[in-house]
Amino acid sequence: MTARLITILLTSIVLGAAGQLMLCYAARLLAAPSQLGVWRWLVAVFTTPSILGAFAFFAVSALLWIVALREAPLTVAYPMVALSYIIIFTGSYFLFAEPITWTKIAGALLIVAGIIIIHLGR
Repeated sequence: MTARLITILLTSIVLGAAGQLMLCYAARLLAAPSQLGVWRWLVAVFTTPSILGAFAFFAVSALLWIVALREAPLTVAYPMVALSYIIIFTGSYFLFAEPITWTKIAGALLIVAGIIIIHLGR
């Protein structure tokens, strides 16, 4: 894989993970649908800046993913999406004070090892 392709893949993955973190942030701010009623809740969802930002991140991520899949085999590119787990659990620690446990660290190391093994075998 070229440096350009790796950059496109990683940018897509980071944007997708950032979108998830933004959705989590927004979800914690929004009232529940049962409190607002479904229609008012939907209006709140589609007018909340962090949700709209997350949707924009997802859209750009998807477009970059399409570009990447023109060159990268899916069986090589898709396992890299597992890196989003590492981004999410690190971001969740800093943004939401969620704990990082030894099992999460071990899982993250296994993910990285798996991605390396897949790329060595291509």
